Formats: sequence, structure tokens, C-alpha cells
Amino acid sequence: MRFCNYIFSLVCICISSIAVNAQVPHIKPSRILDAPLMSYAEYENLYEDIDSGKYTNEEIAKFEMSSVYKDLYSPACSWYCGGVIDAVSASSILATTNVFTYNAENAHDFNHESVWAEGVDGNGIGEYIIYIFPATCPRVTGVKILNGYVKNESLWKANNRIKSLKVYYNGEEYAILELEDTRCIQFFEIGTVGYGPHTTDKDPWTLKFEILDVYPGEKYDDTVISELYFDGIDVH
Repeated sequence: MRFCNYIFSLVCICISSIAVNAQVPHIKPSRILDAPLMSYAEYENLYEDIDSGKYTNEEIAKFEMSSVYKDLYSPACSWYCGGVIDAVSASSILATTNVFTYNAENAHDFNHESVWAEGVDGNGIGEYIIYIFPATCPRVTGVKILNGYVKNESLWKANNRIKSLKVYYNGEEYAILELEDTRCIQFFEIGTVGYGPHTTDKDPWTLKFEILDVYPGEKYDDTVISELYFDGIDVH
């Protein structure tokens, strides 16, 4: 009888989980942008190299059309001209080595070669990363993700990539992002969250991203995000 009750409870939990996930919108990327073509150092030096006349006009036009350059390394204006993140934290991180760290902040440092990697046994399902925004932060309407260890193709294949992420807004279930298995930047339109810059008497607000499913790596069981950053309104 106890065993039957146990099985019944498990079935109820599974059904409840499926029902909850079905209630929130599932969002696929509205755009698949570019994959990194150069190293972090090369992108960082690109603006100075362009300014010094190192590249032809055709090469410059190609760089300026690249979403990796525009979003991560270009000095051009974006939501981040007014958008602010107070803190980034995670439920776990992979242990630091002599060479690399895997802190949550790495997913929001505008460097495609550094990563957040969860640090629990197994594939990291249920682990999460949280972004805290000041109350007066411009509102967010989009999420951009470089999924997996995108530094190079071999690292990307070796480690887990995220298949789906559950988004929580101020602790409440908000949406599920369905990610493609690609090294390219994926852009998700999530609606409008936040309060806006003219807010008064509000606490900071949060977005939490919880791993629901993964694409398995060929060598490691660590699940990795290279960049998770934002787009939005209220800046201009």
C-alpha cells in the first residue's frame, strides 16, 4: 500500500508540473543572429583597428553588420545606455580552476569567451541564474542568449547546452524559452517587464532563469551559458 501511495504521489507531481508548464507561454527565438567569428581580444581591439584604417570599407561594413560586434563589443548605443543590473547570482557554479572561473557574472560580462556553468552533479536541471534590476531601471522586452560554451566549436560540443529555460518575473512563473542548439545569438521577445525609470516606492525587480532541459555534451555533463543579456525600452 505504501508503495502504491508513493507511485500515486509521483504521478500527481508529474501531472501538476506538466499542467503548470502548459499555463505559461512557450517562446521560441524570434531571431537567430550571428555566432562569434573572432576572439574576445580581437573584438575588443576592433574599434581601434577600424579607426586606425587597418580594414577596408567592405570589411568595416561586414563587422558593423555583425550582431556579435553590435551587441557585445561595439561602442554604439543600446538599452544598456540606461539599463542597469544591480547583481547577478546563481544557485550553483562549477568549481574554479587555476585558469578559469564559472561565476554567474560571467553570463553578463559582454565577453563570449567566459561562461556561467552550474556546479551540481548531473546535467544541472533545476539550477538557475538570477538578475536583480533597480526599480527605476528601463523596462526589458527582449532576452539575448549565447547558449553553451561558444568560445570555440569543440568546447561548445563538449559541454551541455540549454534546451529550455523557465523564466520567473519577481518570483512568479512568467514564460519558458525554447532554445535552438546553435552557437549563434538567440533573441527572445518576452513582452514588457519592469516598472520604468519614473517609478517611485518600488523594490528592485528580478528575472530568474531556471534550467528545464538540456542538449547533452559529448564529453562533459556541465551545462553552460556564455551570455544572457537584455534589450528593452525607456532609454531614448
